[in-house]
Amino acid sequence: MPLKVAAAQAALGKKSYDQAVEDAEKLIHAASKQGAQIVCLPEHWLLEHRKQAGNATDRMMAVAKSERIFLITGANYLHTKSGVRIRSTLIDPEGHIVGSQDKVHLFLEERNVAVAGREYALLEAALGKIGITVCYDNVFPEAARSLALRGADMLFVPSRITSEGLDPWLLYLKTRALENRIPIIAPNIFSPPRYPGGSTIIDLKQATHGTPVILPEIVASADAGEKVIVAEINIDQARQLRQKRLAERIPEAYG
Repeated sequence: MPLKVAAAQAALGKKSYDQAVEDAEKLIHAASKQGAQIVCLPEHWLLEHRKQAGNATDRMMAVAKSERIFLITGANYLHTKSGVRIRSTLIDPEGHIVGSQDKVHLFLEERNVAVAGREYALLEAALGKIGITVCYDNVFPEAARSLALRGADMLFVPSRITSEGLDPWLLYLKTRALENRIPIIAPNIFSPPRYPGGSTIIDLKQATHGTPVILPEIVASADAGEKVIVAEINIDQARQLRQKRLAERIPEAYG
């Protein structure tokens, strides 16, 4: 059966932490109202209020429960016993934390602030097996491939991409979807002119005639503004295509 997913394109420049969280809650409500079963926020949507970012988790748990929706919190700085992490958390419709993913490949000044994650977690939910690669993680093909090999059904890529990085970002997203035969949900920040939005949902399209060709297809994308995009992805089809493609690998040849 098709799965309805959503990417929430949050805007920056909120006057307060409470306003930023309240607006994120509105985006989650909008996704739920459109029938989405899972919604993902972008990376660093609380950067301007980073000292309070950890407090948002409880609010996100409450709104996931009230809207009866799976929620990926994007990725924000979080103070932990092992140091500051850039953490993305999966919350279920009961308001419980399923698991989390720390950003592994820190970018530029993040290296001066945070501790890098050391592995990629496969998060198992009623919807399917979920992988999360945070923004710069998606540059490295091993990240998505390792999750695909372990059975991930969909990949979420919460990001904070600038206008000059948007075209390469979209190319990376399409490539990861194609080479791993996996749907990708990638929300981005909106704050023009530096952050253009462009949140994207990618599924796989199979040619109906001639040589069997699989293509990554953008099934939803966002223009300007703070908004959610919702689309259906076919994880059953992707699973079949992925199993077939990965079975043709020859690992002993790769060193």
